[in-house]
Amino acid sequence: MHRTTWVEFNSKALRHNAAIVRRLAPSAAILAMVKANGYGHDADWVAKQLHDLVDGFAVARFSEALSLRASQTQTRILLLGTELNGEQLQDCARHQLDVVIHDIDTAKVLANTSLTAPITVWLKMNTGMNRLGMSASEFVQAHKLLASNSAVAAILHMSHFSDAETEDRSTTALQYQRLTSLSYSLGDFPISMANSAAVIGHPQTHHEWVRPGIMLYGDDPSNSLSAGSGLQSVMTFKAKVLAVRDLEAGDAVGYNRRWQAKGKSRIATIAAGYADGYPRQAPDGTPVLINGVRASLAGRVSMDLMTVDVSHLPSVKAGDVATLWGEQLPAAEVGQYCNTISYELFTRITDRVERIYL
Repeated sequence: MHRTTWVEFNSKALRHNAAIVRRLAPSAAILAMVKANGYGHDADWVAKQLHDLVDGFAVARFSEALSLRASQTQTRILLLGTELNGEQLQDCARHQLDVVIHDIDTAKVLANTSLTAPITVWLKMNTGMNRLGMSASEFVQAHKLLASNSAVAAILHMSHFSDAETEDRSTTALQYQRLTSLSYSLGDFPISMANSAAVIGHPQTHHEWVRPGIMLYGDDPSNSLSAGSGLQSVMTFKAKVLAVRDLEAGDAVGYNRRWQAKGKSRIATIAAGYADGYPRQAPDGTPVLINGVRASLAGRVSMDLMTVDVSHLPSVKAGDVATLWGEQLPAAEVGQYCNTISYELFTRITDRVERIYL
């Protein structure tokens, strides 16, 4: 097998992470986020691994929902906030999709559309994120409009936290109060607010449905899970060492000679670059594992290659394996060096990188 750059996906780690969600939120149903092709992990594969551990899946685009429905014929699938006209609502009914209604105009369209089958509606309130969601008055209007409508099978109430991963808990508490107080005033309806950070750090917000995303893939956005009960990396990004070169003091590496040797040095050239999804903005010093030992990026990442200082690793040779993130090197840590987050790293892996599912 001619393999120089690849990602490995660990099913045991994925199921382990889902089990942690279940342990943290034992009374809530779990809606697993598999948008963006399962955060770059392959939504169909993720759903296959988790179908017996969770209670449904959520995606952000109709095309994603349709693709997932082909393999998950009976599972609840929620289409998150998007454009929904009468024709699109008919398609959702036809494919048995739950839908998020995030604006009053769409609620009115649904109320006046005769569907082939009623659909379950998740009404979204804007509690402070200020992206999607209705104001309190619009939320009440939409609820009353749809509560007894024949096109609606059931109604759930939802919102989305903006700061659940931060130490300051006040904004999360305020957002929680805004939704729950309004929801309670309308009756007894299932509530969903808790994303990964809230699943971990705000148990009072779990209610009937939690919506874990990044924690399923191994990242703790709150950095608060104790050792021994932590999450495991599902994706490990690997590449081969193609060459090792000895340098003298003053020799430079890569485009624009960004990194220069201060003394005798050894540089390993690795078969991964920004065309594979590794961030071009990665600075010198970004950690890389070679044969399980830490080394540091040295020089600008190019389209197909990156260079690493292995002066302290005299045994490194062509053919050795580098881990760019994953097991023993969290993507979140690499993201911090690159001024980004694990979500972006996971979803930017390109098609030419081979996928291996374990």
